Amino acid sequence: MPIITFTSDFGDRDWFVAAVKGQILKVNPKATVIDVTHNIVPHDVRSAAFVVHSTHADFPPATVHLVVVDPGVGSTRKPIIVQSENYLFVGPDNGVFSYVLTDTSRVFAINITGEVSATFHARDIFAPTAGILSRGDEPPTLGTLISDYIRFSFPDVTTRGKAVHGEIIYIDHFGNLITNIPTATAIASVRIAKQHIAVKECYAEGRHGELIVVKGSTGFYEIAANMASAKSVLHASTGMHIVAAVA
Repeated sequence: MPIITFTSDFGDRDWFVAAVKGQILKVNPKATVIDVTHNIVPHDVRSAAFVVHSTHADFPPATVHLVVVDPGVGSTRKPIIVQSENYLFVGPDNGVFSYVLTDTSRVFAINITGEVSATFHARDIFAPTAGILSRGDEPPTLGTLISDYIRFSFPDVTTRGKAVHGEIIYIDHFGNLITNIPTATAIASVRIAKQHIAVKECYAEGRHGELIVVKGSTGFYEIAANMASAKSVLHASTGMHIVAAVA
């Protein structure tokens, strides 16, 4: 059963998601299209990159991951296919695949044929490409191998003495603040916005509304508020600096 996942910032108000799925099914009626999310903050490429990083390996090998957060649509930015050891990724060359690219990945610039809308490459380029790949076609038949693609680094964590400096890299639907500090690092607390927050085992260990730090399912520490939104409590945003105390 061919699987295509679909991640975008299209939301659920308009017809964009349906149009993309329709084009996929025209190319491969046997494909199963699974929505990861369409509620990425509009134009937030780095948040989309983190979502792709966090979810792609939950799917069987040979899954095609279609990702469209594309503020540069219609410009000279390239449409690309990323071929990794187990997965294929389709989307714009704007860094959205930065966190899944490895030294063995191969990247192809998609050959564009036919009439293409300058505002809807998801429908006219990426959807048909994902559908064709899901049938088993190889990337070299659809594009040209390139080496000049965009890749940004995962935000660095720095250690100074017993302090680990990091930042907020993603905010989820519940208002939990996902940091770039790996859970393999033993920490006792986090300081953010002049607040010191203790590490707990789970959300329920905090009092109602209390800020806590827990080991998140993505492999990074996250700041949460039990039965509340840490984002709202701290007026937080991605990129905010945090300092963790080593345990």
